[in-house]
Amino acid sequence: MTLVRKTISGRVKVAVGGFSLIELLVVAAVLFVVLGGVVSYITVALQRSKTEQTKVDLTQEGRAFVDEFERDIHQAGYPNCRMINTGSNCSIHFNDHTMAVGLVSVSSTQIGFEGDVDGDGNVDSVWYRLVDSAGNFPPTGTCPCTIQRAQVNKVDSPPLSQIPLPPLFSQQLQEVVNSGVPAAGSLYGGGLPIAGNVLFGSGSMTNTAYYAAVTTFKDFPVFSAYDESGNIVDLPRVITTAADQPVLSCNSPTAPCIKSVRLTINLLGNGASGYDPKTGVRPVVTLVGNGRIDN
Repeated sequence: MTLVRKTISGRVKVAVGGFSLIELLVVAAVLFVVLGGVVSYITVALQRSKTEQTKVDLTQEGRAFVDEFERDIHQAGYPNCRMINTGSNCSIHFNDHTMAVGLVSVSSTQIGFEGDVDGDGNVDSVWYRLVDSAGNFPPTGTCPCTIQRAQVNKVDSPPLSQIPLPPLFSQQLQEVVNSGVPAAGSLYGGGLPIAGNVLFGSGSMTNTAYYAAVTTFKDFPVFSAYDESGNIVDLPRVITTAADQPVLSCNSPTAPCIKSVRLTINLLGNGASGYDPKTGVRPVVTLVGNGRIDN
């Protein structure tokens, strides 16, 4: 600040002048630095908040689906013929609408089973399946894929004849990117490509290439099965195949059978709004559910 001394009528007065240009520039520079830091901090906080909210949304959606699947699969095989006709050959009751077969078909991308999932006294035929981004089953195109679910009341006919028609399947969970169909003896492999690119850098790297660092990200199967000893069971298995029947229905005291089904879902943030605004990468959430076959 500049002090200007003036003499008027023989008297000396001291007048206070304004800021100099240099002083104003210094103050402006300091304010710019301070405000820039504040704005940068707020921007980062907002970006992080959006990313974390996307993860929370993915987790909540996935958790709700896993819980539903576990509730359903726990009812597979209830009520069954062993509860009524002890020691009888349950295969003769497969077409009886009052008795649940249990597991009907299990593959890496589809599972079908019978059971009273609603607790209303009626046996239901329930199917979960994975379709690709174009809605095809079996999935053959690209992911992100969708898991669909269908449920119908069982009627007096063979279990495989009761697979619901496509219009009866509802969309249960979207943005699923694991679609593996492992070879016999393998835990993972054969997943579909993941459509789209990541946005960081030049935006030219495909999602498939970016996420290839995690081998099991797209190659892990949605459904996998384990016997009573915890050993993985090779899939697919179908109730109408003689060799598969004891594996699915557990009606042989000597043959190993499926006692639990694992559901694994890798979810990717939505392609339109799910990107991390700072890195340009879509957040990823993995959830696992285990359904034990008790009946």
